[in-house]
Amino acid sequence: MKKTITALSLVAALFTASTIPAATASPVAPELPAACAGLVTDLAGKLQKTIASLLPLPNVGAVTPLIGDLLGLVTAMQSAGCLPTPPVSVPGVPLPAKAAEYAGPVDQCLPVVLNLIASVAGLGGTVLGAASGALPDVGKLTGLLTTVLKTVTDLLSKCGLPAPPGGLPTLPGLPLPVEKG
Repeated sequence: MKKTITALSLVAALFTASTIPAATASPVAPELPAACAGLVTDLAGKLQKTIASLLPLPNVGAVTPLIGDLLGLVTAMQSAGCLPTPPVSVPGVPLPAKAAEYAGPVDQCLPVVLNLIASVAGLGGTVLGAASGALPDVGKLTGLLTTVLKTVTDLLSKCGLPAPPGGLPTLPGLPLPVEKG
């Protein structure tokens, strides 16, 4: 009986010793594909061009193709394995061709990817809605651009993407619109 208790104590000690370091060790971030850094740099460049085309005076013709480029870069990042691809439940909807599978924290990253797609689409809707001749509201564009830039900042931190050289673009200082009461 004494040998059994000693053997069980030894097994329990080995089990505890093997699980405690694993539980306290910080998880190693997955290695991102090499293409991710270049795609993030391209995204920052397109954002800079988008901001320059919309502020201080919107140039709808110049920014329209940039909206498509921004969405195309998100798809390219998904295809390269830099970002997760949202699950598709509608039959017949094509998924982006994948060169690599995303291995990062999907539960943190996927909502940010969906927010980015929605905020870029919202920006595109505002710009294209004004393409009929009237210029879009600069205050509304500033708010939408602020949302896009915040979402891209979240994307970098929550999806483990590298910051682009020189950082993300910022909005030029603009006067805040006056609320009419």
